[in-house]
Amino acid sequence: MIKFFRKIRKNLLSIGKTTTYFKYAIGEIILVVIGILIALSINNWNSDRIITNKKTDYLIRISEELKNQIEDLKYAKDDVASQIKSSKRVLSILDSKNPDSIPTLKKLLGNTATFWGMTLSYPVTDEFINQNLQAQIKNDSLKLYFKYFREIRDAFGINTDYNQTQYTNTIEPYFVENINYSEIAIDYFKDGLIQGGPKTDYNSLISSMELWNIATFKLETLNTGERYINGLITFSENMILQIEKEIKDP
Repeated sequence: MIKFFRKIRKNLLSIGKTTTYFKYAIGEIILVVIGILIALSINNWNSDRIITNKKTDYLIRISEELKNQIEDLKYAKDDVASQIKSSKRVLSILDSKNPDSIPTLKKLLGNTATFWGMTLSYPVTDEFINQNLQAQIKNDSLKLYFKYFREIRDAFGINTDYNQTQYTNTIEPYFVENINYSEIAIDYFKDGLIQGGPKTDYNSLISSMELWNIATFKLETLNTGERYINGLITFSENMILQIEKEIKDP
């Protein structure tokens, strides 16, 4: 093609049509520029398509990751609700100071003496954010969800760490000093323990200010944990809805 155009230019020069030659040369340059622009446009379209496909693939995987974590959160929510119920009953018995309720208290204290933590894991979402692929998202609402995602998750982690610290520094030491743990351990752990050892003075326990406050603090952290779980579930469910909108209109 280039040889063809060059031949035309030579013919024009050979017959003395200089003005026509220059017009033709300019036209040829314009055609070349247009060709380059078309090539660049196709290349850009190709790059955009690749990025869009990559973004969509990640969003589909992130949606599945969030759904799986929601299931775990709902399981944790049920467990925390059960612990809250148990803690309230412990406090009710301590408040009544009724010796007849001691057998029930023994069954309930195992939950007070047990820490249940939950670790959140979002490897696909973290990978997406670390690559700054959220910058390719058109949905402004979804961009905000990604912006605050780590803050919400970190807040949940801080609450879990606080519960762990409370258990390690306050709850477990109290039980070590005042209660025979083998007597009150929940069934999951009790089966592997040896029953025996010093007897617990439960008549003193039902009047203990320290146990009352421990059970109260435990209830407080459980209530806070439940709010965090509910908040994270709602956040994740709404984020999934926004992801679905972005996938439908990439």
